[in-house]
Order: sequence, then C-alpha cells, then structure tokens
Amino acid sequence: MVIFLAALMIGTGMVFIVRPRYATHSSSGDGTNNNQITARWIGYSLIMMSCLFLLMSTLQLLDQASHYIGH
Repeated sequence: MVIFLAALMIGTGMVFIVRPRYATHSSSGDGTNNNQITARWIGYSLIMMSCLFLLMSTLQLLDQASHYIGH
C-alpha cells in the first residue's frame, strides 16, 4: 500500500514537472510563465514528499523489526 501511494505521488509530480502546460492554463504571452513555474514547484514538492514518505515508512519497519532487542 505504501509503495502504491508513493508511486501515485511520484507520477503526479512527474506530470506537473514534465507537462505543466497541460496541468495549468495560462494566456500570458511574455517569456516567463508563473503558472508553469508554480506547477514545477508543485511537482518537485510531491516527489520530495513521496521520497520522505518512503524513508519514514522504511525507518518504521526497521524499528519494528529491532524492537525486541534489549527487552
């Protein structure tokens, strides 16, 4: 279940990074598109959160496995 949620978050983040023009709509004609920059930041944030989620779940599993030592 954890891997499925992480894969879903990473996939959504990749959509925001790779194709921000499909995720957001903007009609501004200047060179810098703030909506695309925001979409990329959302994508990077989702990927980082999913990596932290996987790290914390791995640490939790390791803690459960070593809990009996010393008790």
